[in-house]
Amino acid sequence: MTTLVWFKRDLRIEDHQPLWHAAKLGLVLPVYIIEPDYWQQPDVSLRHWQFISPALEQLNQQLTALGQPLLVVKGPATLVLRKLCQQYAITQVFSHEETGNLWTYQRDIAVSRLLQQLQIPWQQFRQFAVFRHLANRDNWFNLADQWLKSSTAPPVSRLPFLTAAEWDLTAMAPTRKHDLPLCYPIQVPFHAEATFDSFISQRSMNYRQHISFSAKAVQSCSRLSPYISYGQLSLRQLQQQSFSAIKRSPNIRQQQGLQAFFSRLRWHCHFMQKLEDEPAIEFFNMHRGFDGLREQDFTPAYFLAWQRGQTGYPLIDAAMRCLLATGWLHFRARAMLVAFASYHLWLHWRPLALHLAQCFVDYEPGIHYPQIQMQAGTTGINPNRMYNPIKQSQLKDNEGVFIRQWLPELRRVPNSWLHTPWLMPAELQQRYGCIIETDYPAPIVDLTQAQQHARAKLKDWLLNTDRQHWQQQKRAVFQRHASRKRPVTRKTKPHRDQLSFNW
Repeated sequence: MTTLVWFKRDLRIEDHQPLWHAAKLGLVLPVYIIEPDYWQQPDVSLRHWQFISPALEQLNQQLTALGQPLLVVKGPATLVLRKLCQQYAITQVFSHEETGNLWTYQRDIAVSRLLQQLQIPWQQFRQFAVFRHLANRDNWFNLADQWLKSSTAPPVSRLPFLTAAEWDLTAMAPTRKHDLPLCYPIQVPFHAEATFDSFISQRSMNYRQHISFSAKAVQSCSRLSPYISYGQLSLRQLQQQSFSAIKRSPNIRQQQGLQAFFSRLRWHCHFMQKLEDEPAIEFFNMHRGFDGLREQDFTPAYFLAWQRGQTGYPLIDAAMRCLLATGWLHFRARAMLVAFASYHLWLHWRPLALHLAQCFVDYEPGIHYPQIQMQAGTTGINPNRMYNPIKQSQLKDNEGVFIRQWLPELRRVPNSWLHTPWLMPAELQQRYGCIIETDYPAPIVDLTQAQQHARAKLKDWLLNTDRQHWQQQKRAVFQRHASRKRPVTRKTKPHRDQLSFNW
């Protein structure tokens, strides 16, 4: 038998069930497809390719060492697979399941139809604790727990040689007419194992204490998100290895950090299950009662200032400029960016989601869209979080280390004025080399007025809504998407979704 193993967002050989099962059956053709239409989607950027390209090189080295190189082909998946199935007399196709954006969902439907026409079976294996055709969330936690504890796929020792594969990723690289500039990523494809080892052995010590602090998070966060997003690391292996490390560690603080990380790995799958269950939340409000709330009041000038890190609020702008430069940001700053834009600037979440998806090197659709809606307050089952950017700045970057790193125009401003530079008298602006509205913008909205406006908008919206219909929709959202970690009874409140952007 000749099995085509289609690599998608699973660029590894460890704990790779499709590869392991295929290797047991006979010849294996490992394939990665560069799909030009995918790279034109509005939530995609060449920053993602900047990470994927070297990851493919590394995967090819690993597969070549096993005996069969990776075949990389550029073109629509249906055309590529039709040609390869005929050329190599493919008898079956193996791959991992993918919970991607709507484009990949529709592409998989087209591929399924093609393979059915060719009478070639396509077997898809679970990569995360995400379950297709799940009736409801009542038993999800137990299902996830069982899968995450299950045995990983054994390592593949050898692949019989089938064909040589010569390709040039530089020549095959996707293109886009308009795109973000490439970044200087702090997460390097070749460093997946080393990054995990350094976190488990050392950096996890401060994970809980520093995860929300802008200047400290880059060291104390795991920074494993892109390796999980593109499948260089197996989430199931990470969960099991983290659990073992918790048991081994004699240090209570390190145990607590690893336990927090261990919990977030499970929440990763919890959020992916939301998009798997309801792909439409990539485009529409999770609670449809919010339809029309922000659509008519969108202010392009506010959106542009937010995109560029020019809102006049230092921590907001530093977070955006850090993201534009590196492609990474810690979870609290991600949540704050979305909440500030959604409430203080009263922007609809969909344009925010597309911009951030292009910025994030670790973009994972299954986490991205549910989390964006959660921070924008359109789920109907989560509280509205209106982060105060001044208070957050004073609490999370009191000494201004993060702000000064990413806002050079504020480097000479002392701490006493750094979080509210627009309040500096004119003579101090001259002294510290930061003229407001020349070197750095004044706030684009008044904080107090913007908060009052957002609260009034929400209050009026709810007052003018059919309450019974609203509650029906809320219950429907809860039934489909809310956590069931604790049994829901009349005496216990539903377990609130935790904040867990890619960590």
